[in-house]
Amino acid sequence: MKSHLSKFVPPHALIAVLALSIGISSQSGIARADDILSPAGDVQSTEEATPTPLSEFAPNEVRPARGQGYDQGLTISKVAIEGNKLITADKIKDSMLIRPGSLYSKNTLKEDLRRIYDMGYFTEKIKAVPVSTNDGIVLRIVVQENAPVTGVHIEGNTIIDDSELQTIFANQTGLPQNIGQLNESIEKVEKLYADKGYVLARVSNIEDDPDGVINLKINEGMIDKVQFVGNRKTKDFVIKRLMTTKVGDVYNEKNLSDDLKRIFGTQAFSDVRRVITASPDDPDKYNLTVEVDEKRTGSISLGGGIDTGTGLFGSVGYNDPNFLGRGQNVNSIFAVGSGIIGRNRATQASARSYQFDVGWSDPSFMNTANSLSANAYGRNYSSFNIPLGVERRIGSELAWGAPLKSFKNTSIGLSLRGENVRIQDYSNNSDLREFNISKSDRKEQLKGGTFVSLSPTLAFDTRDNRFNPTSGWLNTVSLTGAYGAGGTSYGMVSANLRKYIKIRDGITLALNAQGGHSLMGDIPAFNMYRLGGSYSVRGFQEGGLGIGNGYLLSSAELRTKIPVFGKLKQIPVINSLTAATFLDAGTVLGGSSLNSTFNRKGTGIATGLGLRMNMPGVGPIRIDYAIPLSGKGDYSRNWNFGIGEKF
Repeated sequence: MKSHLSKFVPPHALIAVLALSIGISSQSGIARADDILSPAGDVQSTEEATPTPLSEFAPNEVRPARGQGYDQGLTISKVAIEGNKLITADKIKDSMLIRPGSLYSKNTLKEDLRRIYDMGYFTEKIKAVPVSTNDGIVLRIVVQENAPVTGVHIEGNTIIDDSELQTIFANQTGLPQNIGQLNESIEKVEKLYADKGYVLARVSNIEDDPDGVINLKINEGMIDKVQFVGNRKTKDFVIKRLMTTKVGDVYNEKNLSDDLKRIFGTQAFSDVRRVITASPDDPDKYNLTVEVDEKRTGSISLGGGIDTGTGLFGSVGYNDPNFLGRGQNVNSIFAVGSGIIGRNRATQASARSYQFDVGWSDPSFMNTANSLSANAYGRNYSSFNIPLGVERRIGSELAWGAPLKSFKNTSIGLSLRGENVRIQDYSNNSDLREFNISKSDRKEQLKGGTFVSLSPTLAFDTRDNRFNPTSGWLNTVSLTGAYGAGGTSYGMVSANLRKYIKIRDGITLALNAQGGHSLMGDIPAFNMYRLGGSYSVRGFQEGGLGIGNGYLLSSAELRTKIPVFGKLKQIPVINSLTAATFLDAGTVLGGSSLNSTFNRKGTGIATGLGLRMNMPGVGPIRIDYAIPLSGKGDYSRNWNFGIGEKF
């Protein structure tokens, strides 16, 4: 028949019983020598021995023996342990204060009985029998061991293997059952689960069999129901599909934390919380409630700002990251800009910029893990690749993406783009003579085209926040194969590595290394990699370091919240101010002949300081002041303006 083991046995619960064991001896006096169970020859047996009442033994202190200084009738001459089978006598004696040669003390003897019981291996039936002999007192300690542990049987564990749990109890098998050690082992089991994120796991029941097997039952904390509160517009399935935590799963705090970050990252909610309650239908299970504070997402925006590439600009647009409450994003924008700021008037066309962009995306297309997006665009702006030219681009793109379930935080993507590029000449005859360009060469420089391209991408993303990361990686590798309507084709490969390191709250070190190169064919000049500008090497005009079939670029940026402004919570723009110091370095590979024609250096290094602030209706605005350290020339520029972080 099984008996229940309590996890919480008070260590001093049986002191009264232990004290009574001594009291029995005191009522009958000191035991006679011929009653002692000890090795022959250790104790002298005599019928004339006169018992001495315990009440006459004094003092209560225990002191080391000092030879002839003590009355040998009041000292402990021997300590004998009886009844032990699995626990050695030496181990029991090591727990005691009394030693041979110690002065006998009732109080110390009571303390020793408590110490022996606190070892955890014995029942409450512990006796101390002091026996007076001619050589002193022989102290008999009689113990009764708990039933030995023959094994541990664990049930209910599905997350952690039996072998891993059994190692926690390995040192108890073959020894008497020890409630203290068992409680410590149970705490280790629950901590092992908690360290892996399973914070609701508990050892719910403990029983022992007559044959010495201890039976443990683990309640790992299964989720019985998942429900959502606070979403009036957003459909439940939109939130549910963002979660890896499902009904029937064992609750994991780490996984749910990632789920809540994904939900918040949709920008449809101002806050996301979780509440865990015991299931009323099954006390061994739990209900998970995800509480959200929904934002008003659909908005028409009228905005403006400044950007190095487009200059002063005004825009009108519509954006809804939670279109019809289905988690889809719909956006459109039309913008007009004054043209490049700080342009080199001798090489860059003075032209206004125009842009329209209409897009739609669904992060869970057809309620699957696949994402799908489509957009159409048109842009007209002073070319950064072709000096004294104005580019007009009209195109559309369809992009698909999906996570790789076998590789955490990894996803793949595939985009299909069709684009027509036309370049208008803003040069005149004096410009051609100044740069020694023939009309035939100029015609070749202005050649546009229509291309259809296919680009597969592999991404690894462990950032803690998509919009303002303070830790983690974002790494991408992509290939592009483009087919030209005129029969020209080319291929290229690009890689971008980003690392974010949290120094402390409010301070982040951001590192970036990227590069690319052609794989086949000739990349048209208007699509070549370019270097220089607010999103490349700051301190130079956009494309001011040149263009080529390849490039290498690295950046380091230390971003710091400004504590003084952080306290002005009532002024969001000022509250969001962040300072940065940076270093950029890059070089063009396989440079175009346009670089030498227009005296673009091809390599540059710059350092500087910057400010970032969040402008309502526009987003994060970036202002950087950069100082070129190398590559300085006609295309140097100290002030750089941009929207969003550089990386």
